[in-house]
Formats: sequence, C-alpha cells, structure tokens
Amino acid sequence: MGELVAELEKRTQQALAELTTMDIDQLSEYMEQRGLLMQALINATENASDGDKEKFKDRIESIVSLDPIFLQKLTKFRDQARSQLTKIDNGKTQKNAYDNQYDGDSYFFDKKK
Repeated sequence: MGELVAELEKRTQQALAELTTMDIDQLSEYMEQRGLLMQALINATENASDGDKEKFKDRIESIVSLDPIFLQKLTKFRDQARSQLTKIDNGKTQKNAYDNQYDGDSYFFDKKK
C-alpha cells in the first residue's frame, strides 16, 4: 500500500509541475494512470488494517486536495473545445446562407404579347 501511495504522490507532483505545458492528451493520460492507481489503492485498503489506513490517510488527502487544480485545467480544455465547435457551427451556418439552394430542374414561363 505504501508503494502505491508513493507512486501516486510522485506522479501527482510530476503532473503538477508540468501542468502549465500539458496538452489534453498528456492530461488525459495522467488522469487515466491516476485512476488505475486509485483503484489499486482502493483494492489494497480492503485488506489493510485500520492502522495502515490511518498511516496513509493524510498523504492521500493531500493528493486529493489537488484535484481542483487539475479540474480547472480540464475545464479550460473543455471551454476551448466548446468555443472551437461554436466557431465551426457558425461558419457552417454562414456558408449555408451563401450557398445557392436552387433546384436545377426549375422552369421559367414567358408570356408573349
């Protein structure tokens, strides 16, 4: 259990140091690895004694307290993606407004005087 907590701390500190330069793929990869470590930690705590759980409780809480920082970065990426999708939708709307929507099989009738 101690190894899992140490690995989680190491990866969290590394990700925190690189957070400003991370792209969405790197952040997504970190979150997936973190999820796997957390699941392994949950599985390990099922067999651990109460003393072991208390020993690592503060360290785990300090890791979890950093979640809002990572959530803020994920929110920033989501907002950027939403903005880009809005621009694309607006572009499609404008393109459709200017495209000719005429039927090629239309007929014209002239009257003779």
